[in-house]
Amino acid sequence: MAEESSPAPREGLKWVKVQRFLALPFSPDRLKTYRRVKRFENVSADGLLADGIEGVLLDVDGTLGPHHARTFSDSVVTHVKLMRAVGLEVALFTNAFEDRFEQFGDIPVVTNVPPKPDPQGFHTAMRDYLKLDDPAKVVMIGDNYITDGGAIDAGMRFIHVKPVPGKENAFHHTTRYLADLFARAWRPVTSTTFSSNTGSGTRV
Repeated sequence: MAEESSPAPREGLKWVKVQRFLALPFSPDRLKTYRRVKRFENVSADGLLADGIEGVLLDVDGTLGPHHARTFSDSVVTHVKLMRAVGLEVALFTNAFEDRFEQFGDIPVVTNVPPKPDPQGFHTAMRDYLKLDDPAKVVMIGDNYITDGGAIDAGMRFIHVKPVPGKENAFHHTTRYLADLFARAWRPVTSTTFSSNTGSGTRV
């Protein structure tokens, strides 16, 4: 019987993560945020459809709940299922444990791909789990510009979610925080956030 505390192969310090982190202070195009929101539930499914989005990749730890959570709020689970209900293809894409998501029913969990932020991992997730072939029609929703923001390198759009507080590795927390500072420094003016279930935007 496998030990649940064993890290998934994609978790931990990987060269692809280090490489992207070191490049971010000098690469504004790799920090181009489609939206910044305070909570995952603030992302409007109808707004995504209106912008031509067909598929959604969802980070889990720090985005849908605290790190290593095994239970998720009803509002989060409902919003994930709403995205599927309105016609979006949806998959969970995490570098961490992959055996915690029974609440999400038949929403697929991306496995056996290179770790985020490797563009190949995003492309494989898009083809094999979303059944799509155009990265411009896919959005990654996550809390980390280093890992989740790798979607930008893959030609996808990236929605940044304010991290959900919880137990988090100190190194991971520090590098994620610094990457967020880089993104704020490069952001030209302001971003908008969709209010839940509507297409209207509000300034953040």
